[in-house]
Amino acid sequence: MSSREPSCPFSQAMKKPLGELGSADPPISASSPPGQLPATQTSVTQPSVTQPSVTQLSAKQSASNSATAAPTAVSPVVAPPVTHGSLVELSRDLLGGLRGLHAQHGPIAAFQDGDQRVLFLFDPEYNRQVLSDAQTFHAHFFALRGPKRSSQRRVTCGLLAMNGEQHKRNRRMVKEPFGPRAIEGYRQTIAELAADEVATWHDGECVDFNERMIRYMLKVTSRILFGLDEPALAYELGEQIAHWVALNNDFGVHALAPLENFDAGYQELLSFAQELEANVLKLIHHRRDNPNPAANDVLSILVGSLDAQGGLSDEELVGQCCVLFAAAHMTTAHSFSWTAFLLAQHPSVMQTLWEAIHDGTADEPHPTGAPSLLERVIKESMRVLPASAYSQRIAAEPVRVGPFEVQRGEPLVFTPLITHRLASLCDDPQRFDPDRWVTLKPTAYQYHPFGAGPRRCIGGPLAMEVLRTSLPIFLRDWRLSVQPGARIDAEVKSTMLNPKRGVPMVFDRHPQTTGEGRFIATAIEGNVAELVDLIEVPATNLPRKPR
Repeated sequence: MSSREPSCPFSQAMKKPLGELGSADPPISASSPPGQLPATQTSVTQPSVTQPSVTQLSAKQSASNSATAAPTAVSPVVAPPVTHGSLVELSRDLLGGLRGLHAQHGPIAAFQDGDQRVLFLFDPEYNRQVLSDAQTFHAHFFALRGPKRSSQRRVTCGLLAMNGEQHKRNRRMVKEPFGPRAIEGYRQTIAELAADEVATWHDGECVDFNERMIRYMLKVTSRILFGLDEPALAYELGEQIAHWVALNNDFGVHALAPLENFDAGYQELLSFAQELEANVLKLIHHRRDNPNPAANDVLSILVGSLDAQGGLSDEELVGQCCVLFAAAHMTTAHSFSWTAFLLAQHPSVMQTLWEAIHDGTADEPHPTGAPSLLERVIKESMRVLPASAYSQRIAAEPVRVGPFEVQRGEPLVFTPLITHRLASLCDDPQRFDPDRWVTLKPTAYQYHPFGAGPRRCIGGPLAMEVLRTSLPIFLRDWRLSVQPGARIDAEVKSTMLNPKRGVPMVFDRHPQTTGEGRFIATAIEGNVAELVDLIEVPATNLPRKPR
């Protein structure tokens, strides 16, 4: 990944380049305490809400009284506070920014950059209003859609960028390869790929586990989406899409705050999208010319899907393939990394899971009907450190959300990263405790790692299957420990919560015996300790050097 500006996709509805807006407003300070914004940023801005003025209220009161009656005193209407600053500056430390906005404003916050406002939703009830109403609140996933009739426009035209009837029809067409029967057919391939991954590990080796999982999920996603029969071709195409996604992330913010070299980078993105589209089309044509009823990769199923209007066009297939890959690859990789990290730093949980893996009960439902231990671990990992930190909607029409009158085209951001950590959801929300899921039954708008409502992520069940199938294979014969002294920093980048410097882990092949002390937490540094309660571990000697 390059060192270009961070992507700021929720600011895509800006009327002007960011550099022309709010230049006098102080940005969020990197030196501010965690969860706190500089006090100078908060102001009371009357236009933030549409309410009758004091004069209007007095006039209405006067009209309803007799000519001799004294008018009733009316208290001034106070608008909700708005934080002013630069959206680009906010995106540079979005993790701190989101926590600060919530700490300062509570359930809903407004961030104003010149004449552009973004609303941040932290409360389940606001999530319900926005996520349950796909007609009023539209999706807008990519900041750079490209010119009309361009390859970039077509490769970004997947479910995440569709709305209305187009989204409804395409979702019906796309759901088959993500249903229970199809997922069952992927399980063996996932297990084989997980075994192949473990075969590359070496005893005592220290590696960046996040980088390993990005590579692993590249293989898994490529095989499932593009072909179980031609893995080399599928993997090559997957690498191309991964590079295209990286280009989108790198240049997204510059659509709004162009740099001197923006045109060159934008042209690089457009040219690569053209090359990517051509390669995806080749695979689509190959599938159409060589139909295989037994093939169960996503593309083969989609090519054969029909409804009353026929099948998906080549153009629709291109967009769906690229966007489905983009949605699945990195988020699931980060989920693996955060889950492995949390298990390594919570030895008692890891010991219990390891024993359950070995006695074959890890994936058995709890006697009460609650999720299995393995699923409880995954759910709790996604609650504490959700790979999808936030997402957004765009108001398709004027609408009131809480105290704000939202205008057409205004972005609204909902944040699992914050909502999952509310004290109203569970006790000690920063504690990693998989057993809380024996009784915890949140609503879809309190806990939403895959979104909620009619646009809930269609690939969520498949992502869970990949995690459930792979983790026992990874953990059965190996102890994964965080490298002592490692710095683990979480950052929010391109909607995802990812480990900024990776997750350096040591692989140790362990004997098939049980016993206390097998799993030991290590002393680490980094801001992840602000997000999850970790066991205090004495500092150890110098970190082991990666091989």
